[in-house]
Formats: sequence, C-alpha cells, structure tokens
Amino acid sequence: MIDTQLLEQLRSLIGKHVEYSGHACQVIEILDSEKSIVVRCEGKERVIQGNQFGEANRRVQQHHTLPLFDEHENLNPVVKHWLD
Repeated sequence: MIDTQLLEQLRSLIGKHVEYSGHACQVIEILDSEKSIVVRCEGKERVIQGNQFGEANRRVQQHHTLPLFDEHENLNPVVKHWLD
C-alpha cells in the first residue's frame, strides 16, 4: 500500500499532461496495489490491443505502466519530477 498522503498527491496527477520518453502523455491511472502509474501516449501511432485471449481486437493509443518506487522504496525520479 502507498502512503495516504503520497497517494493523494499521485491522484492529483490524473489527467495531467506529462512528458515521458520524449513523448507527450497523459496520466490516466494510479494502481495502488501494484504501486505503479499508467500513462497514455498522445498523438503517437496507435498500437493493436489484444483481447483477453490474445487476439487482435482494436487499435488504441500506446500505454506505459511505470513503477512508482525503485528496489530501495525511493520514489521514481520521473514521477517525482511530475509532482514538483
């Protein structure tokens, strides 16, 4: 579980436009149980999304799931920068 105060700060990022890996992205979700953050790339070529059986289903914007913490439980520097 993520500290309550930090979780509130992270939730304030939802909907915020950020830069990740040189691409314009938007924060779309905080996954508390997985200690990760999900961003969706905007304006980038769409990728094929599979359904629950792995079959090609539709084209969607690319998503990235980033860990919130490193192995020493330090906040990911990219996420920390977004919070500043």
